[in-house]
Amino acid sequence: MESVFPLDDSITGVLSTADLEKVTAYIGTAPQVSGGEAPPNAAFRDIVEILGSSARTKRAREVLADIRAASERRYAELSLAHTFSHAAETARFDHEVLYVQRNLRKRNSEEFCDDSFLVSPLNRPRCVVLGNPGVGKSTMTQNLVHQLSRSGSGSAYAPLVVSCKDVTSTDGAVYILSAITRSLRENLQLELTEGEVGDLATLGRAFVIFDGIDEIVDVGRRTTFVRTIEAFANRYPLIPVLVTARRVGYNKAPFNARHFDIYELDDFSVEQVGQYTEKWFAATERSEQDRLAFLRETENVPDVRTNPLMLSLLCALYRARGYIPRNRRTVYEACADLLFQRWDAMRHIEQPMDHRQYGTRLMQELALFFYKSQTAQAGVQEGQLRKLIATFFTDTASVDEVDARSRAQDFLDFCADRAWLLSYQGTDSIDHRLFGFTHRTFMEYFAAEALVRRARTLDEVVDEMVLAYEKDTSSVLADVIFQCADDKYDGGARDIVSALMARSKGSGRQASERYLSLSLRVMNAAPLPPQTTDAVFGALLAAWSHSSPEADHDTALAVFELSRDPRNRFVAKLHEYPFRALAALARWARFYWRGEALMFDPQWDQQMYEVASGVTKLPHDDPPSMAYLLRNSLVEFKQLENTREWVLGFQAFGETVTGPLLLDLEELLTTAGGDDDAGKIAASFGAWTRVVRPRVSGAFLQKVFARKGEDTAAPASDRIAEVVKNRDLRDALIWACCALFEVTAPTLHPFHRRVDFVRGQEWFDRVSVTRTNGPGRRVLSGVEPFSLKELRTAQGTGTVPGWFADWCAGRTSLLTEVEQRPQPNARSRGAAEPR
Repeated sequence: MESVFPLDDSITGVLSTADLEKVTAYIGTAPQVSGGEAPPNAAFRDIVEILGSSARTKRAREVLADIRAASERRYAELSLAHTFSHAAETARFDHEVLYVQRNLRKRNSEEFCDDSFLVSPLNRPRCVVLGNPGVGKSTMTQNLVHQLSRSGSGSAYAPLVVSCKDVTSTDGAVYILSAITRSLRENLQLELTEGEVGDLATLGRAFVIFDGIDEIVDVGRRTTFVRTIEAFANRYPLIPVLVTARRVGYNKAPFNARHFDIYELDDFSVEQVGQYTEKWFAATERSEQDRLAFLRETENVPDVRTNPLMLSLLCALYRARGYIPRNRRTVYEACADLLFQRWDAMRHIEQPMDHRQYGTRLMQELALFFYKSQTAQAGVQEGQLRKLIATFFTDTASVDEVDARSRAQDFLDFCADRAWLLSYQGTDSIDHRLFGFTHRTFMEYFAAEALVRRARTLDEVVDEMVLAYEKDTSSVLADVIFQCADDKYDGGARDIVSALMARSKGSGRQASERYLSLSLRVMNAAPLPPQTTDAVFGALLAAWSHSSPEADHDTALAVFELSRDPRNRFVAKLHEYPFRALAALARWARFYWRGEALMFDPQWDQQMYEVASGVTKLPHDDPPSMAYLLRNSLVEFKQLENTREWVLGFQAFGETVTGPLLLDLEELLTTAGGDDDAGKIAASFGAWTRVVRPRVSGAFLQKVFARKGEDTAAPASDRIAEVVKNRDLRDALIWACCALFEVTAPTLHPFHRRVDFVRGQEWFDRVSVTRTNGPGRRVLSGVEPFSLKELRTAQGTGTVPGWFADWCAGRTSLLTEVEQRPQPNARSRGAAEPR
């Protein structure tokens, strides 16, 4: 059979006359096949009959080719229509452009594998893939069909997809070949008979995918259909079979674990979120800066963006608007609506009337209950939830008590089986089912809606906002409460911010900073009049004038996340009061040197440069600010005060960061000609080292040089020539290499090898052995150290800095710590003699 239908998609052969005779000889000869009296099984008999008929083998080849060709066209692109509005330009992308390979975890095991093993199914896998709503099960099957059917895929399988929700039988007992031919007719426009599809399955050249078995909501029908699939897999033993299902509720109708491997499909990892956004922003022709901004704007809702469905929706919102809406309520409303209302409706899953009519309001009440109780967030007993839902029906919707209890149980069962927002989370010690919110973000969103609806005054709203923010500054609850209140009360946003500022004035430093941060954070969520924004900015700048920039990370972050209108007003204040501009520059410079300025709106970069350009009094006491001015050519190296070692690096919000000198060196070494400014700072530093011997902390030096030398790319040849002939650049590199050697002795740092062209590798080796053993001390092997005469001569001719001879002799150090210099061993001392 495999010579006629190879497992790969190579050219198929034909049976020779002799082979044909051998095959047809099996027909009806049970003992020859089985070695006993029982006849061979149906699958074997069918294989013999198909191969014995040249017409059936020829037709099977044609059917295989037709299904693959039609599937290749049908599944050529991923469809993301669920995330787009009707006005969207397109919701379809090539698989290679957007698909992120998924990892599957074998159930009850730590064993992981990626989904590529399904694409080359030579071992004919039988597996069930489980996952939560929106985790990407259907997208994975779309990609699998695409990979199996495309030309040159390397495997000769016809993908046959059965959408389980389309199972029409009232009891779930469906003739699967009939379901497959109906799917082929409706989705691929192929009119094939059940016999033709059966021949393909008999020969093992079909990969059958049952997508969404959980979408058969009735557990009895689902159980019957599971047994039907098992019987189908047994009838056609050569075919691979894949079934997808939601994780919750699967155990009500499981497959036989002896015959089907169970895999779990989890949400995206952080790396996969990065891969997907990288692919998405490239496919939609957005910049890397936009992608970084998107990641920044969504990092406070990790439980939302790691869900592939939600991530695709957030990306679509960004594509439509050019940003994630500042009004977080709008974002969560769109996400909750997709997950809670539209997702099943679009897939034609029947929904109870109570879910459609009262679902959102019920979720608000339940979310508020969970939010108010830490105990409830660990899981609530089914009976308690049923009572809460029944009370809602009786008190809010005028439902009879008996009917309310029954409908409450139906609503809860529906949520448990579908696992949207409220989901089954196991049982307690007395075997009562426990429920909780699947996503904390949505619990907070619905709770915020309920809190504001119940509030009778704005003071109550402010109390809830402050409480939520103090409990967890990363929570979205305070933002959503603010936006709900602004919708409910005329001038609500203005009055809330005014109340927060009033509380700030009468509070201690820490509490005042929290109120300020919260006020700044919510300024993006709703428009505010100028008097309100001016009051916030005035209080902020006054607070900054009396605090250390290192302690102001939270308020600085809140400022630089401001959107266009409040941003422009803040920058105008800085131009109006130049002495306050230094405070803002100090905070901006720290984000700049941490590489985090790219996370903010690009306009900040330009506007803060303009602010820095207007500075008249240099902030000598703040290295990040001075480094920013130096890096952007707003000051010259000669304008710096005597202490200039910070050009190597400094602290920025508690992190040791690389300074302008090393960035300048990096540009000098990696940029081929054309940039006249590259090396300018390094040359100035080199000239300074001839006058002053800079000393730094060894631990600090090791941190700032941690990644230098990892780049193995050779410097451009014209840059090498420039460095070699420029004394100032040579001296800068010699200082760096000597200081680093003190940290890494007796070995060399990777940076040494990267810049060995300055004086040659042998010269660096002689420097290191001289520093280690002393000038003129003969060593048993390796390069000879410099003599004192050679060192004095080099120093006198100006080919090395003035401190170099004493440093090589071990008399001075470039580090601030007391140096523990390696001593020569006894054997070396005995063998050495002065020259």
